[in-house]
Order: sequence, then C-alpha cells, then structure tokens
Amino acid sequence: MNTANRNTLWASIVAEELYRSGVRTVCVSPGSRSTPLVIAFAELRDRCPDFQILVHIDERSSSFFALGLAKVKMAPVALLCTSGTAAANYYPAIIEAYYSQIPLVVLTADRPPEMRDCGSGQTIDQINIYGKHVRYFFEVGTPEILGFRLRYLRSLISRSVSISMGKGDSPAGAVHLNFPFADPMPPVPMANDVPEDLELSSPEAMFGNPSGAAYSQVITGMRSLGTDAIAAMANQIISHPKGVLVVGVYDSPPDFLDAVRKLAKATGYPLLIEATGAHRRDEIGHYDSFLRSPNFSKAHAPEIVIRFGAMPTSKSYMLWLQQHIGCQQIVVGSTNSDPTHGLTQALNVHPVNFCLQLANYLENYAQPIWQDKQWRLDFELAESIAEHAIAESLAEIEELFDGKVYAELAEILPADTYIYVASSTPIRDLDTFFHSDRPITVLANRGANGIDGTLSSALGAAWGCDRPMVLICGDLAFYHDLNGLLAAKKYNISLTVILLNNDGGGIFDLLPISKFEDTFEEFFGTSHGLDFAPIISAYSCEHMLIQDWQDFRDRLTSSLSAKGTQVLEIRSDRKRNKELHFAIWNKVIASCDRNF
Repeated sequence: MNTANRNTLWASIVAEELYRSGVRTVCVSPGSRSTPLVIAFAELRDRCPDFQILVHIDERSSSFFALGLAKVKMAPVALLCTSGTAAANYYPAIIEAYYSQIPLVVLTADRPPEMRDCGSGQTIDQINIYGKHVRYFFEVGTPEILGFRLRYLRSLISRSVSISMGKGDSPAGAVHLNFPFADPMPPVPMANDVPEDLELSSPEAMFGNPSGAAYSQVITGMRSLGTDAIAAMANQIISHPKGVLVVGVYDSPPDFLDAVRKLAKATGYPLLIEATGAHRRDEIGHYDSFLRSPNFSKAHAPEIVIRFGAMPTSKSYMLWLQQHIGCQQIVVGSTNSDPTHGLTQALNVHPVNFCLQLANYLENYAQPIWQDKQWRLDFELAESIAEHAIAESLAEIEELFDGKVYAELAEILPADTYIYVASSTPIRDLDTFFHSDRPITVLANRGANGIDGTLSSALGAAWGCDRPMVLICGDLAFYHDLNGLLAAKKYNISLTVILLNNDGGGIFDLLPISKFEDTFEEFFGTSHGLDFAPIISAYSCEHMLIQDWQDFRDRLTSSLSAKGTQVLEIRSDRKRNKELHFAIWNKVIASCDRNF
C-alpha cells in the first residue's frame, strides 16, 4: 500500500480490490485528476505481472478497445480517465456494453464537491452522466482514512465488479464509479494524512479479505425452470409441430451450441442460426435469402418460434414474423426483446439449462410421432436451393464484389479464427455469404448496431486473444475510428483488416431512399474520396490495395500469419454492388418460388 497521503492509500485499495475481484486489464487515458489511480495501477502492475495497463490518448477509442477486449475475454475490463469531457467520450461504448451485456468498470476522476459548479476548470457534472446505460453508479466520495471508510471502499469496489459481470439482479454491463480527488495528485508525503496505527486498529481495511479474495463476494447460480414449467413448455411444442428454433445475435455461453442442437433434434424444429450467433454447420443459415420468397414465406406459417439471443439482423426474417404475427414467440434469456410486439413468452433462465431440460423431457416423455417432418424438410430444401443459387451466382462474378469476399473467407480462414464484423452492410453480407465448415467465432457490436469504435473494438479483441483476428468493415466505419490505429502501432497488435471501400454509405444504396437521386448522394451516399493508404502508413500499419481475387487470397493468407496490422483494401462501385446483390436475391427468390 502506498501510504504517502490519503489519495495514494485510497487509490491503492481501489486497485488491489479490482485485481482481487478479477480485473486484469485497465485502459487509461492521460490526465491530471486521475493521477492517484494511475500511480496505484502502475504499482499494482509491478507486484502482479498478470495485471496490464494500456494507455490510449483518445478516450473514445480506449473505451471501445476495452469493450472488444472484454467481449473476447468474457471478463471485466476497467477504464480510467480524468475529469471533464473526457468521461463523455466513453458514452457510446457504455451504451454498447449495456445492450450487448459486456462487463466494463468505468472509473472517472472528478474535482471534489467544493470545486464543482463554481467555474473551476475541467469540471462538468459527472453525476449519473451515463443515465440508465450503466448497471450501477456511485459517487465514491473524497478519500477519508478511517477503518470504516476503507472497508466501505473495498466492499464498494468488489460489489461493483460483480454487478458488471451480471452477478447481481441485472445482466452484465458497465458500472460507473466517480472518484473526486482534492490535491495533492502526485504521491507526495503528507504528514498526518494516514494514521500510523491503521494496520493494527483496522487490519481488514488495510489488508482486505485475509484469503486474498474479493472483499465482498457475490456467488450466483444458473436459473432453471421447474418440472411443471418444462412440462407445460413441452406440451406447447407437441401441440404445435410447425415451429422453429432461432439463434440471433448472441455471445453464447459455453456448451450452448451442443445444447441447442440437442433441443432441435428433440423438437424436430429447423434450427436457424445467424452468423453472429453460433457456428453454423448443418443448420439453416440461408434463411435471410429464402425468406424473401413470397411463396415460401406465405406457405410456411410458424406456430412457435423459440429464440436465443437478440433479434436476428435479417429484415426478411422480421417481415416473416410480422406476416404471421399470431405465432407464439418464446425468447430465452431476455425479458424485453421482441420488436414485432407479437405474442411473447420471455424466459429468464440459463439457455443451456433450458435446452437440456426441455430436450431431456421430450426424449423421455414424448414420442416423436407428433413431429412434422415435412415442415423441417421444406426448410432444408429451401436452404439447399438458396445455397446453390448463391454459390452459382458468385462463381460467375469475376470482378471485386463485396459479397464474394465472405465466400472467399469461408474457403481460406483456418479453424478457430475470429472475425470481427462491422455493422451496416458487412454484417448482413456475412450472414448471407459466409458459410464455413470450420469453427469460426464471429464478434460484432450489435447491442446498439452502430459503427462507432469498430476498429478499436477489433484491436482490443485481437490484443486479448492468441488466435488470428480478421476485421471486416466498410470505409465509413473505418474512417469513423481512425484514432484507434494508434493502439495497433503502440502495442504491435496483429490484426487483418479487410477494408471494403465503396466510397460512402453502401447500405443506403440497398434501401428505398436510393431512388430519390436529388438528395441521395449528398445526405446518404456521402462520398468522401479519401485515400486511406497514407493515413494507414502514418500509424506504421501496412496497406495493400487488392487487385483481383488471386491477389486477395495470397495477401490474406500471408497476413493471417504476419505480425502487426495489415489493411487489405478492396475498392468497388456502390451502384454495381447494388446490382449484384439484387441479382443474387432475385435468383434465390425465383428458385424458391418454383419449388414452393
């Protein structure tokens, strides 16, 4: 413990208790008011080599880096900044953490209360600055070196980390602790600041939990349904054989995929999986394409939909649900996740427990004669038709087309690669065109569906894992977070970036607004004309302009085993991309309409 003054001791206890509670990384942005905590973290790192500090000049990039790291590690990451508008730059990442249920521990330094609202520099109102988008907020108070106050501090820190991890009454997300500090900021000795007998008079305050664990511990179990509830659910399924299981956008827990496959077999329902939800093997992955078929969608009215994770990205899936709004929707693991506002049952249970409980009940107490095998066969046939039509279309395309990038990736990427995919067009194209036989994990910031911080999130995830990481993003998402490239340079992060540059907002070309040519390009297309090569080079990253498909395959293969960050830029024309997208969809629709 640094007992130079009350600030250093206070901060030392914060750092130690964060570590004991499971925090192993803090992302720090420079500033004066946060000095006591920075010094405490640096001293903790000297004692504990597995504790790491990353310095990011830009708070916005820092927060998304932490978010990507927490996502891939499935563990809490701390953020630290000084007072004033620095804290405001965390807000977009905190919103994403709220909706994606990612654990962040946000530490903001502040002026003491007597220096607020009086014209003091670098001071804003930081109380509840993040509103409802944090799981917990607390104004920590100025340091006071009393045994009771130090025990309170330890309890507050450890309990806050537990809340961020979803061990409390709410899901995982960001927690915000506001730390006011009065001078002095550096670790200069201050006489009488720390009582000499504190170790004897209050050993718990000074040394924490004697076991070395967190001071206040929250122990959780996995929620499950009772036998009667499972039996009622099973009877619903038996009474409604035309159902589907759906895995939407989802950071699934361990063992989920095996469990949901077991449930699919027990119910006889087709299993529809989004690329961001789980690895698709023999499941239904082309549903966004074949649900565009009016004949198929009209003839196949679901009676029950059991969904895991958020609503799928696919618009045709949502339109299909709205077309058959009378079907019973069962959403597992979320209490508010139905934008169609249909007939919904929300199950606040652990998804793996639920799948295994329900599957075991059906296997033991129900004969499978109730299953509608033709219903499932129809989905499998539609899947085959869509897969064939898409593959045939892509084989005929020689030019550089965004959609074909994902099919090439499916052929090239080795097992256990990570893909971080940007929102907007990339995540939709990934769902349509990426289908690999090898297990590949897809990560995305789909809580709020924004393009904010995409590059930083991928860099954070890449820094935190020992497997190849590929980021796929459009030019606007890349431009939006150029500051994030400093982390790639500073920490020599190995990341392959596939930059799909069609000079503007390509997603809008696929929307009805593109027909209004008088306003479209200025307000939606937003062509920027940027040459990214010199910018990328300025951050000591490697830029490669892809010439053709063989060039792409060669450079991608090389990049996956290279050190540092490489940006593989693929330039294309937005209007041509639109034509090719619609040509493929129309081919799938025509093929499905002929068969259904």
